[in-house]
Amino acid sequence: MELFSTTLSTIKRHRIQFSISWVIYLVALFVLTSLGMLKLILKQLDSSNQIQLFTHKEINQLQQYFSFRLLISACVLLVLLLVYFAIRIHRKKKTALPMKQVIYSTGLEFIIGLLFAATCLIFLFTIFQPIYESFLQNMYHQGLNQIKELPNFVLSNGTSGIAYSIRSSLSFELSSTTLLDLFFYSLFKAVSSLFLYLCVLILSFRLISTPIKKKNVR
Repeated sequence: MELFSTTLSTIKRHRIQFSISWVIYLVALFVLTSLGMLKLILKQLDSSNQIQLFTHKEINQLQQYFSFRLLISACVLLVLLLVYFAIRIHRKKKTALPMKQVIYSTGLEFIIGLLFAATCLIFLFTIFQPIYESFLQNMYHQGLNQIKELPNFVLSNGTSGIAYSIRSSLSFELSSTTLLDLFFYSLFKAVSSLFLYLCVLILSFRLISTPIKKKNVR
């Protein structure tokens, strides 16, 4: 309880720093959730009982395209969090608090920022869902542009039948309920991954600080 009250008082005193951290989380969750959604959407389209818009090779190309960007985004975010976490710990060394409490307080502050950013993203998604779907559609089309010699449409019966546009809207291929489920699932995965990383980061700094403390005592 003391740790929680200390963290809240720190957040109140350093509102700008807390705002920077949760805005970073908000942007990161937006990117990670969007890329994760696109991967799930491609999986849905590949397993759909309707007309197959893409071959398995094309699906794999698209999956690799978005997976690579998801990996790069995650790596950049983890490095950024590591650096920012270390800076915050270094600045708090000047306080009279024990290093153990400084590390846990900073970690709890980051976790609160993560949860706050996730809540804000859900709120923004609820209000601006059409705009978000348009953004998702643009990212989807960018992925399609990477595939060479991709046809503009696919016929439902070989060389005849109904023509289905490759670049049709995602909301046409998938229901709004499905897109909503994919959003929450992707957001949950992104939040869980960042939460686990923060826990590892807190424990790592705690283990590193122990030998340093013993060395200083000697």
